[in-house]
Amino acid sequence: MPATTDTQSEEMLTFVLTMIRHGETQYNKDKLLQGQGIDTPLSEIGRQQAGAAGLYLRDLKFTNVFVSDMLRARQTADIIVKNNAHRSGLEIVMDPLLKERSFGIVEGGPVQCMKGHGQSSWTGLSPTSPHHRERLPSR
Repeated sequence: MPATTDTQSEEMLTFVLTMIRHGETQYNKDKLLQGQGIDTPLSEIGRQQAGAAGLYLRDLKFTNVFVSDMLRARQTADIIVKNNAHRSGLEIVMDPLLKERSFGIVEGGPVQCMKGHGQSSWTGLSPTSPHHRERLPSR
């Protein structure tokens, strides 16, 4: 005899994860690396970008908002949440573990400089190394 199942136990848990990058900063505009060590505010264009994202997501009901503790990320989240129709009681939770990566000595320098450092840092790594970069197929 086949086993019977309770339909409620078969329901799948579903959720939507919305990820948003911070708006533009002056460093972004000037093509300079920020990383963790340089905490710059949004530029006027960055504030406009965050506002546009907030209007686009206005009717989406967020249950949680998590953001890094970097100023540019906090400002972006604040602007988006202020535009949200369901913002009442919504708390923005800052977590330093969401902070972007550190670029070390090249922070504050041109992005182009990082490309040179990045290439040299991969030299000598074998394909079996846990730090070997993966190449994704071209589309």
